[in-house]
Amino acid sequence: MPGHRIFIILENTKERMAYIQIFENLGFLVDAVPDGTKALSYLIEKKPDIVIADIATPEFQVIEFLEKINEAKILCQTIILTSEPVVEHAITLMKLGALDYFVKPVDKEQLELSAKRALIASKQQLPSKPFEKSLRKKKVKIITRNSGVKKLLNLALRVADSTASVLIQGDSGTGKELFAKYIHEKSDRNNQPFVAVNCAALPENLLESELFGHEKGAFTGAISRKMGKFELAHKGTLFLDEITEMQFHLQAKLLRALQEKVVDRVGGLEPVEIDVRVIATTNRDAEEAVKKGDFREDLFYRLNTIPIVIPPLKDRLNDLEILCEFFIKKYCKIDGRHVKGLTKQAQITLNHHLFPGNVRELENIIHRAVLLADSDLIKPEDLMIDLGDLEIDQAGLEMAQNIDLGSGSLKEMEQKMIFKTLDTTEGNRTHAARILGISVRTLRNKLNEYKAHQKK
Repeated sequence: MPGHRIFIILENTKERMAYIQIFENLGFLVDAVPDGTKALSYLIEKKPDIVIADIATPEFQVIEFLEKINEAKILCQTIILTSEPVVEHAITLMKLGALDYFVKPVDKEQLELSAKRALIASKQQLPSKPFEKSLRKKKVKIITRNSGVKKLLNLALRVADSTASVLIQGDSGTGKELFAKYIHEKSDRNNQPFVAVNCAALPENLLESELFGHEKGAFTGAISRKMGKFELAHKGTLFLDEITEMQFHLQAKLLRALQEKVVDRVGGLEPVEIDVRVIATTNRDAEEAVKKGDFREDLFYRLNTIPIVIPPLKDRLNDLEILCEFFIKKYCKIDGRHVKGLTKQAQITLNHHLFPGNVRELENIIHRAVLLADSDLIKPEDLMIDLGDLEIDQAGLEMAQNIDLGSGSLKEMEQKMIFKTLDTTEGNRTHAARILGISVRTLRNKLNEYKAHQKK
């Protein structure tokens, strides 16, 4: 049985060839063009199931294109790509029937999932077994030797097969979506869709339609019925990213969906039954958002059945080395480089960086360093980290390493090392903890222990 047909309108030759390869491997029949001059005539003749179009393609007016598709009553799902997102464009395109609106670069997994949703939305069969296998072969990897993160992974594993909602909290870049995918992968829903929605990226009027769907004629531009993300995630997992950014009246509608297991399409007359496991994330303190009145208390408790709080990278510095190794191997493979590791000085530089962007920032730093390295080891300058605040730290490290601890018990020498390092950093506990290779919390506990001992 032949696979389904996909049509790609994309100017960049390298990107176009990469997309062709991805979808041919999934069992699709693929046609691709560098411009949109003959796009409509192709659609009428070939009737593809999915169209992927880049807004930046020459001679291609995407809004006019979608309007003509609707006028000609061509039954296909459209995925739009853009390099420069504009909210007004997104709203218009979604109302005209575009299924997804992606900001480039789009990774392979996103494309695969979007294609799967497109076929589900058009009520067609999946193209072939290779497509299903491709969706399952990419295993989620969470790299850690940190005891706290290991406990969270154990918790995620124990609740994976339940239907309980999960609320994952943590700073940006800590890996909240990765945890969500890990739970989905370990659950009995892992052969069903994992559908992601960024609640902060979509305006209120568009988010409601995206989540719950709409009926034909529900609003201007609703020329056909559209399934929402809840329906597309049926039997699978719905991932709601940045849930605390959702508008208050939509929170009430979400709460009903979770409690009653039904959704009301915009303009719909009857509720639609759903079977969806919801995993939500936020980089805010959700309880604080409740106190401020920004987030419904009843929805918070409904989502927070299983709470997971991911620590920032600065509190799990013992993961730094193995994360660097993992990212170096990953990007050497992707970019064809032969970097083996970091110099000692480069490792010291990383050890003293605060990582406000957490693991995501570390990954970007290592990716850049792999590309810039002119030898098999990454040097400090390859990292391109501002060293202005680092000179004191590195001097402090050298001084701490040369401290004369004298004689005494191991506990006494430990205390001397801590106090001398604090002197070196002028009392800065964060820098001292980094030099000592311990967390700030451990340092604080040690100091409290010494203080309590002195009082005796």
